[in-house]
Amino acid sequence: MTNDPFSAAASLDELLSRTQQALAAMRSRAGVHPDGEPGELLRAEGVAADGRVRAVAVQGGRLDSVAVDPELAGQPLEVLCGHVVAAVNAALTELDARVSDSARADADALAARLGGLPDQAELFSRAMHEVAARIPRGRGAASRAARPA
Repeated sequence: MTNDPFSAAASLDELLSRTQQALAAMRSRAGVHPDGEPGELLRAEGVAADGRVRAVAVQGGRLDSVAVDPELAGQPLEVLCGHVVAAVNAALTELDARVSDSARADADALAARLGGLPDQAELFSRAMHEVAARIPRGRGAASRAARPA
């Protein structure tokens, strides 16, 4: 690190800019992509009835698909509905875990970036004090600086 006030200010500005970018990325991942494109969203699958009922949930808490093995067509409706509910709940539980893991990873990355902020702020503060100490004080100093030598 340098004691040059302009370098310190530039480093602090760069750190703040990167932090803002990280926050923007976290916000964009936190919600459903504006066009709802599935490739952009976290996905999770849940199964029930030994894999014969499958449900896929996407980020934002939406259900993407449900597939039921035709062999279950002979089951009573209440049983079949129970399997669907179990598969959907399993998918949503898995999705919650994935969203939490993603948010935790983003928060850890942001914390790592912010970790350097106190050092940058201290360096910037010291550099500004040095600059302030070099500024002439008092009327006599100002008038001497204005006169040609």
